[in-house]
Amino acid sequence: MIGAVSGLLYAMSLVVGVWVAVKLVSNSPVLLKNRADRALFWTISATEVVVLAQAIIGFVAMFTSDREIHRLTFGAYLIGLLLLLPIGTWWSLGDRSRGGTAVLLVAVLTLAAMVLRLSQIWAGYA
Repeated sequence: MIGAVSGLLYAMSLVVGVWVAVKLVSNSPVLLKNRADRALFWTISATEVVVLAQAIIGFVAMFTSDREIHRLTFGAYLIGLLLLLPIGTWWSLGDRSRGGTAVLLVAVLTLAAMVLRLSQIWAGYA
C-alpha cells in the first residue's frame, strides 16, 4: 500500500479521535447545529474521502500486483474501512447520549487499527 495514504489516515484519525474524546469527556453529544460539530462532521467526511481513495488504490493494487497476499481478507478490510466511519457517525448523530459519542470514538480508533492491519496484510503477514 501507499505509505503516505496510510500515514494521512493515521493523522486524520488521531485528530478526529482527540476531538471526539474531548466531546466525550465534556459530555456533549455530536449535534450538527453547532459550528464546531459541523467542522467535526466535515473532518470525518474528509477522512472518509481518504479512505475511499485508499480503497480504490488498494483494489487496483490487489488486482494488478503479483504479491502473495490473502486477497479475500485484504478486500474485506478495504470494504470494512469504507463502512466504518459512516456507520459510527450515523449512530453518533442518532444517539444524543454520551454513548453515541463513545461509539464514534470507537469507530475512529478501529479505523486506525484496521489501517495498520491492512498494511500488515499487504506486507504479507496475513
